[in-house]
Amino acid sequence: MSLRADGRKNRQRILDTAEAIFAEQGFDASLEHIATQAGVSRMTLYRHFKDRETLCIAVLERNVAELELRVEALQDDPYACVEIMNMMVELFAHNQGMVEGLTRHPTHQNDIDRLRHRVVDLLVDPLSRAQTAGLIKTDIGREDLFLVMSMLGAAVGHGSLQTRTEHVRRALNILQFGFMCSTDDK
Repeated sequence: MSLRADGRKNRQRILDTAEAIFAEQGFDASLEHIATQAGVSRMTLYRHFKDRETLCIAVLERNVAELELRVEALQDDPYACVEIMNMMVELFAHNQGMVEGLTRHPTHQNDIDRLRHRVVDLLVDPLSRAQTAGLIKTDIGREDLFLVMSMLGAAVGHGSLQTRTEHVRRALNILQFGFMCSTDDK
């Protein structure tokens, strides 16, 4: 179903607002507050998103789609894998509350798993290019990427958005030094 221009704008404002509010307040943020801040009625919010979970999944979907576009621009860069990981730091910090809330409801685990697979799929080719360039150890594989994502997700912790971002950024720095090649490893 195609939305009219005003419907698309409302949906976009809701997603933008929800992303910012969920990042600051977590999964249980007031949907009424999101609607008010987006400049729409609760009815309009519910016309676009049947519930909190649907709204969160839509925000996460949009974030992964934006990541896919950013990754496309890096397709020939041997450092793309590292760049993508740095982009993921922001996503992990911003999305922590939504992911945590969605995992409370096992019915949404398939959605979360599907999005994780999309992100790992984005990393596979850049990982291979980095390995060929001697930037990342050759014994790191696809399954390791899932492990890295889990480790980064666990490192986010709680607190303000800034604190969460600092935690996951520090965890990534530690991981990078753990799998980046030294001159002896090539």
